[in-house]
Amino acid sequence: MNNCKRLALIIISLLFISSCSSLSGLKFWGNEEETEQPTELISINQTVEIQTEWNKNLGIGKNYGRIVPAFSGDQVVYISANGELSLLDKETGNEIWKRETGEMVSGAIAVGFKRIFFGSLDGEIICLDLDDGSEIWRSQTTSEILSTPVTNGSVVVIQSADGKVTGFNFKDGKQMWVHQSTVPKLTLRGTATPILGKGFIFTGFANGKVAMIYPDSGAIRLEMPVTINEGKSELERVVDVDGKSVLSNNVLISASYQGNITAINLLEGKIDWQEKVSTTHDLVAVRSRVMAIDAKDSIKAFGVSTGAILWQQEGLRLREMSSPAIVGTYYAVGDFEGYVHILDSKDGSFLARKKISNKPILAIVSEGKNILVLDNAGKLTYLTIG
Repeated sequence: MNNCKRLALIIISLLFISSCSSLSGLKFWGNEEETEQPTELISINQTVEIQTEWNKNLGIGKNYGRIVPAFSGDQVVYISANGELSLLDKETGNEIWKRETGEMVSGAIAVGFKRIFFGSLDGEIICLDLDDGSEIWRSQTTSEILSTPVTNGSVVVIQSADGKVTGFNFKDGKQMWVHQSTVPKLTLRGTATPILGKGFIFTGFANGKVAMIYPDSGAIRLEMPVTINEGKSELERVVDVDGKSVLSNNVLISASYQGNITAINLLEGKIDWQEKVSTTHDLVAVRSRVMAIDAKDSIKAFGVSTGAILWQQEGLRLREMSSPAIVGTYYAVGDFEGYVHILDSKDGSFLARKKISNKPILAIVSEGKNILVLDNAGKLTYLTIG
């Protein structure tokens, strides 16, 4: 009899334990916060066509930094995190050549003036020939490179994780100059991608500042804060500028994590406007509107000249958005379920949507009305929008 009682108790205990999963969703105390869930997609009126031209599974490996494909004339260049470099025909996706570089890639990939540039986890900037992938030069930096290099055909500029921006000679890779910024004790993993414009280099730093740098010497023309570091704790003082800034006429617009989106008048060296926003995504601008995706994937469009919020789109909230890309007068973004969304830059309305992957979208790169979409498993898809 005792054995029977013991068995009954065991069965009752097992039934109680198995029910815990269903009970765990119940809320017995009123002061617990509910976890906000990703917004569910609702049907839209498709007014723009998204056409898949081709896709290829190229692999990605562990993602150490910023892995993005690149357009180059009639070709597409892609390098995976484990160093597999491919040159593809843009129209067909057919492989022109492929090379195993043996590098752990963290800053990829820039193409310009018949050369390919990428950064490694070991802190090397590597230059290859676009025609056959042969190595031309490589140079060592002081830390890992987590963003895409940029070049104007005279200097190649990279930004490394230790807060340095370094210029290298385009022809032979010799170091020309270094600009060092102060790095806070606690920062996000990532760096801003420098941009070239108006004869200068523009980039942001982990200390919440942006700089305007002479490309030939590395001298600073202008340095200003996007956000002032005023938090009480180290965590609250994280104000990294990790997304790419935009340059519109003579105004530089940058945004930071836990901070602001700020428009800086480059002619007068002063702030034109500033609004609260927290983001690590790239900014993009079209139709006198600059678009920002905040930390909760709320999409906002600000007037370039005034900073006024022109529209706000909440339909993709918490869907782990990619950085946006410009497609003509539209915006393209990807989400964690493998959807590509096309938004009207005029009012933020949805124009089209297409599921192209079962994996999260990692990056979108545009050229006119064509886009390359990379998911986090290394599938590269070429789409036309029209």
